[in-house]
Amino acid sequence: MGGFAAAGAALGRSAHLVVLDTTDPDRPRARPLKEALTRLVHGRVSARFIAGQMRHGPRGASELAETVDRLVAFAETTEQVPSALLDRLHAAYVMDPEVRAFLLAQNPAAARAIARRFADARRRGLWHARRNDLDSDLDALRAEAGREAAE
Repeated sequence: MGGFAAAGAALGRSAHLVVLDTTDPDRPRARPLKEALTRLVHGRVSARFIAGQMRHGPRGASELAETVDRLVAFAETTEQVPSALLDRLHAAYVMDPEVRAFLLAQNPAAARAIARRFADARRRGLWHARRNDLDSDLDALRAEAGREAAE
């Protein structure tokens, strides 16, 4: 979908990006991409989802990193990701001390990947965060992850 949007943009056109929500197979619903991403992030920042991923150890940490990676990829290719969605992921995955400690202990590479993708989104102007101290915090997370990996 992101590639389709990027191809359209390269041709000077914009696509109406729609996702088919089949949560209820008897009543599939077409949703605009922005709405679908908002619903996805809402689920991925829920305490229940995060606790479930934490039970999976390193693989769960990898899943959190994949969530960040995919959302930033949509921001790169579709221009359909409001900064507020990235703010919510950052708050849930990086700013929560319990989740941050989980990432560092279980999968430092995932913690580094999360920090790198968030920093990249900021550097490229895809994420205009509400907090002013994010760059130093993301640098600190990368450094912490490097120490964890070395131990």
